[in-house]
Amino acid sequence: MEGPGPGDLYRSQKTMIIVRWVALPWAIFQFVVYENPYPEGYTALGIALLVLLAVGNGIIHLLHRSPAGLSHAAAIAFAGIALDIAVISGIVWLFAFDQESALWALLFILPLEGGITFQLPGAISAWGASTLIYIARELYGSGRFDYPLQINSITYRMGIGGVIALVAGFMARDLVRQRALLTEALGELQRVDQIRSGLISTLAHDVRNPLTVIRGAIDTLIKRRDRVTPEDMDILLSGADRQARRLEALATDLLDLARLEEGRLELRIEELEVEEVARNALSYLETEHEFETRIEKGLTIEADPKRVEQILYNLVSNAVRHGAPPYAIEAERNGASVLIHVIDHGSGVAAEKQPHLFDPFQGDTSSGSVGYGLAIVKALVETHGGRVTYSTNEPKGSRFSVALPAAA
Repeated sequence: MEGPGPGDLYRSQKTMIIVRWVALPWAIFQFVVYENPYPEGYTALGIALLVLLAVGNGIIHLLHRSPAGLSHAAAIAFAGIALDIAVISGIVWLFAFDQESALWALLFILPLEGGITFQLPGAISAWGASTLIYIARELYGSGRFDYPLQINSITYRMGIGGVIALVAGFMARDLVRQRALLTEALGELQRVDQIRSGLISTLAHDVRNPLTVIRGAIDTLIKRRDRVTPEDMDILLSGADRQARRLEALATDLLDLARLEEGRLELRIEELEVEEVARNALSYLETEHEFETRIEKGLTIEADPKRVEQILYNLVSNAVRHGAPPYAIEAERNGASVLIHVIDHGSGVAAEKQPHLFDPFQGDTSSGSVGYGLAIVKALVETHGGRVTYSTNEPKGSRFSVALPAAA
């Protein structure tokens, strides 16, 4: 089970700061109205404990107002528990001369605080510490003030403390687990909402633009058929055909992404020459830009040919859309894998965007894409048992590297 995070520690300590401020006037009142006379020197000791509680809690309050991560939160939590152990054990020992006093019950605060702060381990540890403190107090009181040591009273009272520790610890642990589950569910809802928003953006950009071209070609052929030359008709039909294939590719990509997330995509593994599959992927690219290929002849991988073409096509089209020439595809043997690099010399990817580069629908809609291509690349590569990474190309640009199993 994971330990408490900085947020958990700050929240629990905030609660204890409030509890201490409320407890301070109560402790002063109890100290003032106590009806029996104190032994010599005990009044000064009681005042010192109250001052310690006020000053210590004030310092913790100030430190708590400037959170700075897990180590800072843990230090504050340990300081708070140490303060409470010192003050509570001091008060319990202070009243050791009065065997009838019920102030020993203050020790039950410690396992409660331990459970709130560090769940079950904290509650059990704090109960163990409070038990040792109480046993030592009873031994001291019976020897100093000459009253009988009551073993059954010690076991009864500290047994109650143990029950309190278990209840507090288990409840705190379950609350932390429930909150973790709620956080996970909220994250999943946010992911689904992000995908929904991405699909809407896809319909608004990647579907609308091809449909506009296709509708324009059809309207021109219907309304101006008598004035359209055969050459113009070929241009219109070729453009409409390209956009229709673009829509088909979009539908295929989205279906593949859904299959990959559900684990339903089947692969047809065979031995492939990297140079040939790269050439096939580049043949689908509608651009005047050329890719330099630096691939050793005879370099082979074991993969699904159509899916590897899809991987490389998505990477080279991403390079053309977001990068700048010169473009290149490189491949090299690396142990049991073959590394394929797609390189451009554009501005690269900003550092803050790199952690989410392969997440679905993270692209820039102003460029005509909404970012499902790289997500498909990552899913397809991992389905083959490989990996895809991004690095900055030197001196500038982007380098996407795909590792796929090499042929035996």
